[in-house]
Amino acid sequence: MDSSFMEDDEGAQLLEDAQKLFDNGDHIKALEIIEDLILVHGEDITAWRLHIREGKMFDDLAKKTEDPDVKFAYFLASAECFSEDGTLSPICASSLFLLGQMLGSVLYYKKSLKKAKQGLSVNSLPSKSDSVAQLSLQAQRELDKKNKALLSLINDAESEIASSKTLVGSTVKNTKPKVVESKKSQDPREDAFKGLRSYWVGLDVKIKRDFMKVSIAKLTSFVEGVGHYKEEREVLEKVLTSAKEDREWKFWICRTLCSRKFSSAEECKNHLEQQHAADFKPSSEKDIVKRIGKDWVRKIIVGSWEPVDAVAATEMIKNQLADVKAFASKAKNGWSKEWPLAVDEERTKHLGKLEVSEQSLVDSRLVETPHSICFLESQELTQILEFLNHIKCKRNDGTDLVCRAVDSVLGRTRVKEKIDFDPQFSFLLLDKRLLKINDDQFDDDEGTINVFDPSVHYAKAPVHGDDIISWLTDYNSVDKTFPRPIREHNLDIWLAVLKAVKFTCRTLGNKYAKKLQVVDYDAALTDVENMCVRENERRRNLPEDQWSRYASLLCDVCEERVPENSLTTKLFVCAVRDVFEGALHPTLDFLDLEDCLNFIREHKSLSDDKVLQAIDLLKSVVTQKVLLMDTKILLIDNSRMSLLNNLTRLSAFDNRTYILQLLKPFLLNEIVNMESKAKSDAAEADLLNELEKEKLQSKEKPQSKEKPQSKKRRDRSKKKPSTSISSLLDKTVEHKPESTSPSLRTVEEDSMEPEDALASETGRLEISSKTEIQEEATKDDPDMHSRHGEDPLSDHLESAAGEAAARYNSALDMTLKALLSIKIFKEDLMQNSQQIQDQRQEQVPTALQNLFTAVVSEAIQDEGVYSCLLSDFLTSQEEFLSMSSDAAKVVVAVLNLWRCWKNPERESLVTRLFTLVENKRMSCRKCRRITNSPVQSSYGIVMAADSIRELKCAFGNIKFVDILKLIRLGYKMLCDNKKGGCGKKSYVDHIIRRCPPIFTIVLEWEKSETEKEISETTKALDWEIDISRLYEEGLETNTNYRLVSMVGCGEGEEEHVCLAYEKNRWVNLRRECFAGEDVGDWKNVVRFCGERKVRPEILIYESVRLMA
Repeated sequence: MDSSFMEDDEGAQLLEDAQKLFDNGDHIKALEIIEDLILVHGEDITAWRLHIREGKMFDDLAKKTEDPDVKFAYFLASAECFSEDGTLSPICASSLFLLGQMLGSVLYYKKSLKKAKQGLSVNSLPSKSDSVAQLSLQAQRELDKKNKALLSLINDAESEIASSKTLVGSTVKNTKPKVVESKKSQDPREDAFKGLRSYWVGLDVKIKRDFMKVSIAKLTSFVEGVGHYKEEREVLEKVLTSAKEDREWKFWICRTLCSRKFSSAEECKNHLEQQHAADFKPSSEKDIVKRIGKDWVRKIIVGSWEPVDAVAATEMIKNQLADVKAFASKAKNGWSKEWPLAVDEERTKHLGKLEVSEQSLVDSRLVETPHSICFLESQELTQILEFLNHIKCKRNDGTDLVCRAVDSVLGRTRVKEKIDFDPQFSFLLLDKRLLKINDDQFDDDEGTINVFDPSVHYAKAPVHGDDIISWLTDYNSVDKTFPRPIREHNLDIWLAVLKAVKFTCRTLGNKYAKKLQVVDYDAALTDVENMCVRENERRRNLPEDQWSRYASLLCDVCEERVPENSLTTKLFVCAVRDVFEGALHPTLDFLDLEDCLNFIREHKSLSDDKVLQAIDLLKSVVTQKVLLMDTKILLIDNSRMSLLNNLTRLSAFDNRTYILQLLKPFLLNEIVNMESKAKSDAAEADLLNELEKEKLQSKEKPQSKEKPQSKKRRDRSKKKPSTSISSLLDKTVEHKPESTSPSLRTVEEDSMEPEDALASETGRLEISSKTEIQEEATKDDPDMHSRHGEDPLSDHLESAAGEAAARYNSALDMTLKALLSIKIFKEDLMQNSQQIQDQRQEQVPTALQNLFTAVVSEAIQDEGVYSCLLSDFLTSQEEFLSMSSDAAKVVVAVLNLWRCWKNPERESLVTRLFTLVENKRMSCRKCRRITNSPVQSSYGIVMAADSIRELKCAFGNIKFVDILKLIRLGYKMLCDNKKGGCGKKSYVDHIIRRCPPIFTIVLEWEKSETEKEISETTKALDWEIDISRLYEEGLETNTNYRLVSMVGCGEGEEEHVCLAYEKNRWVNLRRECFAGEDVGDWKNVVRFCGERKVRPEILIYESVRLMA
């Protein structure tokens, strides 16, 4: 049974989400989702839904854009999307007709006509079913309406084709390639910058040259100090590291799901050809149309050749071969005057006409060797010239428009300034040309990094004007969507050009198929000719009355072959019919074989001369047709290569676009501070001079009040405000939001109100507040005030041992072991072991003190100790823990209980290690209003296990963290109209300022999963994740986390297991002890969970940075 992604709820939801994103203006993300779905589900029976949705998106983009070149590129991409499925032929025909109107190109009218005729054969409109046996009345009306529109389109297309000779050409203005440069719009802060210009002009030349050396340490400090978030810091570090290692700012990256990175344009081009259908090659190498080499082209276009006396030249070759080889080898331009020339004006005239364009000669495959043409007679040269007149050197397919669209897009983001380094890679060296001229007057498209000694590099650099201030304040020259993923850069036009390449490859494939059909016909015609030749040879030994007519012989062969009904037979019969009919062109459309046979039988008495004449004519026509088809194939391939080259250009990414977004505000801040300091110093100097004058002019001792008065004046001068650039920085660096998911919530340290503890996709679970926790602890622990130095652990274990077997909570047992297996947690307890003694003076339950004491002393590993501690802990907190069998509720309850473990000098253990502080930010896509929710504390996030499993099955090779990110894409917040909002829902960003050392993920299950579903879900999990994929801002450089323990639920809801990572292997910890069963590596964990139907519920990750 054929698969359909629409049967997968997650796939259908993604398609719906893509449309919503597009409707809300985020067409980049929408196209990304659609393209990824096509990559995964392109072979599904309902894949046409994806193609039609993507095609309509490109169609809408084309209608919205004002750039005619980009508009054409989008329309062409739309046509390619509709070409992907035969059921979309009616829509495709309309798109192709529109392209024909835009270009005035008969090429697209012909394609539209063909698609429209195909569309008439589609007996139903695209629907969920594969076929429609009985059309409903409404469906029949729609079908009739579609067919009527197609018939009208066919009529219009045929009319345009018939009048193609009178078409004046493209309706799109054929202007020169226009590169859209950044507009220097008047900035409202220009008045403030006038002072900077004056200040810069007045600076010493040495200071200006030193200004071009940018300290990387200072730049990094600036990025961290002005509120830039995690993305900027991380990107800066990665960019600088990459620059140091590669010595290149530019690299190439595939914008599809594979996201492959390349160091050269050629590598990227090869990847696109090999992996993304950006090339077409016929199945047989011999069928590929060959091009003559560039060296031969250079020789042919010299155009100074003369006709050669063929007879004399032949004699020279026979008798003076060594001389011929000598002068021929020296003829670098393909011609030597040492050949014996013939006085023939007509031949000279013909050779002179062969001064055609280089491209024509490349595409026409004119000669096998440049010298041979000079030996041809006048009649042969005339035939060549006639053939050349039939060759088209240009193809009106809109390739030039697409290339201009690429130029336009790249012109807006092209980096023109060189940025180099000093030998120690501690300074960025700006382009020294910025010191003298505007950056519009130079360009650096290579992106190569050089290493210079700054003192030498800038020593003689000319310094003129204040253009560098214009460069620093030009905010139109940087990409304000930083720091979005590289894949999203130019993704819309990139996909459009990729579709254009595929459209051209499709055309190339069709043309090769037609050529192969003609070649097969030629083979059949050759077979006919050979039969006549063999019959002629047979006649030599027979009397004339025993000869068979060629026509009769061919008729008999047809009678014999027809029952085979093969392609070769059909072509043979068609060739014989064309010969008997005296056709001027080959018949390539297969006719009814019986009708063909009847015609052949009626003409079996045709004379031999007429048969031979017809064969010769058809052979000549077919040979010329193949040659002309070769030239058309090469023209189509030229379009493909041109489009592919531009697609490769779009695939390039220049890291300087990131650097400049941080560098410009930093440098502007530097110069503003320099100016401010200069003004302050000048004002202070003026005051000192004034005081000195007053002192000299005074004839008596200054009064005591004068000094404070002067001091006040000086203080006022020092408080002179400097130029503020906070708004400037806000405009220079912008952030793109990213969706997040619900969380495991807890209570703030100072909170006195109950709050939701566990936020999931299905609901929330309330827990007790901090006050209630402390009251419960006091009630259950009458000996709360144990004196310093006492050790209640050993005394208490004896009394607890007898009660150990009386009660047992599997969820609590395994959750505690999972928490106590965390390396960072144990190290923190050991490093702060003195706190255990101090806590005996505080309001902390004895059971908790005993537990932590056993962890620090490692007594918890001893046999029977943990069992007693568990029983004691459960007994003392029974009401608080409520004997819950839900591990998620238990982990929240335990961590909330542990919050009392703190001292006045620092945060509690739980706050430091487990608590994730975040806030939500919603930037409304409609009204642009930004809403920030209150800061919330949580212990991690909650996800539905079935969602994870379905996404993993849908996308295959996708990381766990990216699955989580995909799920969170659907979360939205209402733009509150009571607070000035528009009432629409928009996507939510989750922002954290600090990465917790421990990160917890809870999986929610339906409790009815099969062994296969459990195994598939576990396979989707990853041992290591990067939480920077889940949160927006404020993250450290290293945001990788590693799974160290997990709690799972068995077949019975009361049965839980704990898997912990110990000594490079996973261990299944047994009930009420820290001994365990060896499980093995992660693959074994997956198998373990599947075979025993263990559903992972709590995943505890540790920060890799802190683990190291």
